[in-house]
Amino acid sequence: LKNVLRFGTQMMLSDFGSTLFLKSILDINAIGGSSATICPSILPPELVAKIDLSTDGFKFDQFRSYWKHVSDDADGIRLLTPHERQLISKIIASHKKGENKKGENSMKQSWRGDISSSLETIEFRDLPQVLSSCGSVHRFSLIWERMCANNRLWDIVRPRVDMTNRCAYMLKTFEDRDDNHVHDISKLPYTLINPSEKVDVWVFGIFIYQLCSGGNPFHTGYQGDLRGVDAYSRLHHWNKVEADKSIREHIQDPLAQDLLRRILLPASERLPNMTAVLRHPFFSPTSTEAERYLEKHEEMQLLRENTVVVSKVTGVTSRMLEDSMEKYSRIAFSTDRIAFPTCFVVLPYGLQLDETQNRYCAVPSPEYASCAERLGKCLLEINKATARMSFWMRMNDKIRDPRNGDNFKSQMQEWIKRARVEPCSAVAKEIVKSLGLGPNYNLLCEEILAFDGSISKAKSYMKNPLRAARKAIGQNADSLADMYPSLNLYLIDEDTMMPSHVDERFSPYPLRIHFDRSLFKNALLPFINIAVMKALARGRFHGLAALLGFPPSFIIPDSWKASEPGLLHSSESSDSIEEFVLLQKVVRKDDLQSLWDDASVNSSYSGSRSAGSYSDIRSFSNLSLHSSPSIYLSEGDPVIASVPMIHLELLFREFDPDRHFNNLRRVSRGVEESSPGLWTVNETINDLHEAMELADIEDQLQELMLDYEKKKNTEIELQNLVQRKKVVKMQLSRQGFPFHKEIFHSKDSIDEEFEAQVPGDNNAKNDPSAGEARANPKPTGELYQDDGTKIVTHRMRYSDPDSTSDEGGEKKKSKKMRKSKRKFRPWFGAC
Repeated sequence: LKNVLRFGTQMMLSDFGSTLFLKSILDINAIGGSSATICPSILPPELVAKIDLSTDGFKFDQFRSYWKHVSDDADGIRLLTPHERQLISKIIASHKKGENKKGENSMKQSWRGDISSSLETIEFRDLPQVLSSCGSVHRFSLIWERMCANNRLWDIVRPRVDMTNRCAYMLKTFEDRDDNHVHDISKLPYTLINPSEKVDVWVFGIFIYQLCSGGNPFHTGYQGDLRGVDAYSRLHHWNKVEADKSIREHIQDPLAQDLLRRILLPASERLPNMTAVLRHPFFSPTSTEAERYLEKHEEMQLLRENTVVVSKVTGVTSRMLEDSMEKYSRIAFSTDRIAFPTCFVVLPYGLQLDETQNRYCAVPSPEYASCAERLGKCLLEINKATARMSFWMRMNDKIRDPRNGDNFKSQMQEWIKRARVEPCSAVAKEIVKSLGLGPNYNLLCEEILAFDGSISKAKSYMKNPLRAARKAIGQNADSLADMYPSLNLYLIDEDTMMPSHVDERFSPYPLRIHFDRSLFKNALLPFINIAVMKALARGRFHGLAALLGFPPSFIIPDSWKASEPGLLHSSESSDSIEEFVLLQKVVRKDDLQSLWDDASVNSSYSGSRSAGSYSDIRSFSNLSLHSSPSIYLSEGDPVIASVPMIHLELLFREFDPDRHFNNLRRVSRGVEESSPGLWTVNETINDLHEAMELADIEDQLQELMLDYEKKKNTEIELQNLVQRKKVVKMQLSRQGFPFHKEIFHSKDSIDEEFEAQVPGDNNAKNDPSAGEARANPKPTGELYQDDGTKIVTHRMRYSDPDSTSDEGGEKKKSKKMRKSKRKFRPWFGAC
């Protein structure tokens, strides 16, 4: 804020004197030239480079070599104290003004004498040679000014080394000053950053942050420099979580918070230009859009009050939190700030409390009887269509592989032939494995091999998986919409994945909403599909039945069982649900665009309804790059993707303004908004608190298991190293290595300690004499080859006629020999 002046409550920009053309005279279209004024504290993360000194140390040397002309001058300047530098600059300035009117010789002696007398720690001749060899004050002045400028520049561009993590950070700068030689930027260890509006957006965001908070997001000095390697590291690794934390702690204005959450981000997530920035309601605080943001801020405040933080949870609970509906909603609808539960189901019939089961069950009625089976069937078909899309997208990628596509098609021919005579299950496993998919896809692949095209829809999915899935999902969405005379929205307890119940006299739930086809298909159904995936992962068909409010006595119909190949989800892993969420997000992209434009959404799907024959499905030899076009999966504009979330937000504001949420509360492991959370009842929350001791025990057990595994691996490695050392010493002895020298003769204490601890070596523990013999080995010099032949070296033990076979006597004799040998010096051995 150096160019901002404050007059009372008014502020204005004083000048733009530091502005420069971004394109330098060297025709390098990049930011970070040394000719510009560089202020590290306002630079975006993409302008900070990181070098791993353990693996890329040569890059660090490249950087030092590139800036050597600058660092050498800086090193010369830093030989002087700050006071000496200030005095020399004053002396040069006075002599340049001609204040000393003496003759040329006397002036020469004068300026040298003045500078020499100003030096406190060194003499004039000890200055860098480029200075001490100067013959005139003018020449000295030019070099001094250059060195001072390079000293200031080096303080900015020099690398910041993190010795703890063995890495270095530096700004992506380059030399482009007029009075310097041209330096080859290809020798820099990083790629320069081109000018872009996103860089301007970041700088503007820092400006807004400083205005609203009075400080910088990073540790900075008075002159706008980043202080310490930690500041550079934090800027380089800056992400959305760090930004949200810093903004929430230091910015009070909710509109400014929301604006900065969109600006102070990595380049890929940042608003693209200033036009998008200025459209934000921060610049029009009285607009309708600003009011919506303020309402959202209040709702997030209420959400924090309604969130219960559990510091320690068991492994099962941890998986449930990671598998929360909130997590999938963030992926599906491109939003981070969700202030309400998103796990719900919309039913065309009512539910009532079954006190014997303590759960909501469907009320027997004509509506329930006519649509119960069809409702589940349509939801299962939407899930199965997504599963088929996932399978055929992977098949499409394999076939279009420019390197191995032809080989894969030939292999498919072999699999198809085998499937006619062998069990399809075995062939399906091989195909699924070759596609890199999990065994949960086996049934889906087996269905394609075993049935004709009218069942597996293989022909349409093979041609264009995205279009085929969109058609199938659209048809089932239309069938669902035809079942609803009205909408009954029930919130789901994510602990049980069943509709939550509470006395309707004290709750607005279930929300009874007038039926709107577009609202149901494009705003509510996407959430229901994700809830269905979670229910299927939890309990397969019975999990879906419980989600839809069917009684425990409900018998799974055969029409549901036909969708079993699409049941890919498991409570052990959330990967398949995440993939399905993204695929359905792509499928509904066009429909949401029309909903955003307030146009009617018509379910018109082109394509023939006729299915291929059995032989058509198995004609993989006819596949080519032209018959399997590349499918571009784009998630589209995040604003468009968030349309269902916006509609749900407005729906809760209208029907549940008091944020009752059927007495459900949010549970999370952290206070940050990014921490995943699920919605459940108070009884479950109390159980979580009571299980904290169990969770603590699980954590301790896990740590002990890690320590145990680490110790076991260390013991194995220790044993291998000790054995390896023995082998190496044996090899060296065979080659005549001089182990007889005293420098090699004494056994290392480290050997004694480690060999005594080698697992499985029990002699030292149980036999004291064996331990002593190991600690004091006999210098027999006897080595053996692999075939058992003795190798005689120059260190032989001479035979003693007085020696006996008694073990004690042999030990006594060996001790005397070792004692006598230590009296000799190594050079006697050479004699």
